[in-house]
Amino acid sequence: MDIFQIVGLVVFGSFLLLFAVELLAGQLGLSPRPLRDFGFMLFGLFSNLVVAGTLIGTFAGWLVIQLWPNHAGSLATVPFWIAFPVIFLVEEAAHYWLHRASHQWRWLWKIHRTHHSAQHLNVSVVYRYNFFWVFLLPQTWMGAFAVYFGQTTAYFTAVLITFFVNLATHSSFRWDLWLRERTPAPLQGAWWLIERVITLPDTHHAHHAYGRSAHPNGNYAVTFFLFDVLFGTAKIPNARQQNYGLPISPRLHWAEELLWPIVRKPLLPKPAPASAPPASTP
Repeated sequence: MDIFQIVGLVVFGSFLLLFAVELLAGQLGLSPRPLRDFGFMLFGLFSNLVVAGTLIGTFAGWLVIQLWPNHAGSLATVPFWIAFPVIFLVEEAAHYWLHRASHQWRWLWKIHRTHHSAQHLNVSVVYRYNFFWVFLLPQTWMGAFAVYFGQTTAYFTAVLITFFVNLATHSSFRWDLWLRERTPAPLQGAWWLIERVITLPDTHHAHHAYGRSAHPNGNYAVTFFLFDVLFGTAKIPNARQQNYGLPISPRLHWAEELLWPIVRKPLLPKPAPASAPPASTP
């Protein structure tokens, strides 16, 4: 079994494990549309792991050979302790700016919006994507270059760290608040530093929420939250969020969510307000 298969099994297995835990704990049923969410997750899994991964890997592999022929493994002698932080930080910075742009540019937002339309945040949202969003992710493209130049281990280490943080920050379990409440007073100051360096559920849940304690147009970093602190997009609420998704989530057509800009649909009609019960006759 090679490293590609091992990493694939670790990623898929850990996702399924946490998904099963949330399912058995009744967390997934808290969504107002769990079957729709499940269908979106399956679509994202298929498009990410099967279609997009294959297409991007094939094209990026061909491209790197055309650009740097006869240079395969030329960076294999670079030590892991140098290669890993470079790959990790470059990918994190690229994702931060892509993510930030997707909340500022309307056409890019409509591709990214699918990830934000879930009305309950749980681990299934990790794979809730518009088909074309995966083609924009820098980590997917960097893989072919890192592997070609001989830094497979450094690259996949960065991939696994990012993936596990993604699982932890999208999970419906607010483990960070649970730990904070049980941290002794003399150690509470450590949280001030941790939450400004690493993305935690507190900041990422705020990114997926609206209303009180929300920050949908900020907290863009996947793992290295210091980017948000440095570039002025950080908000640390230290509180639970109540409303997830978008106010227009119930009015979005599923086909546009998954396939925009190929499929374009108008917003569905607003749900009719619940009628008041008839007054009782004395």
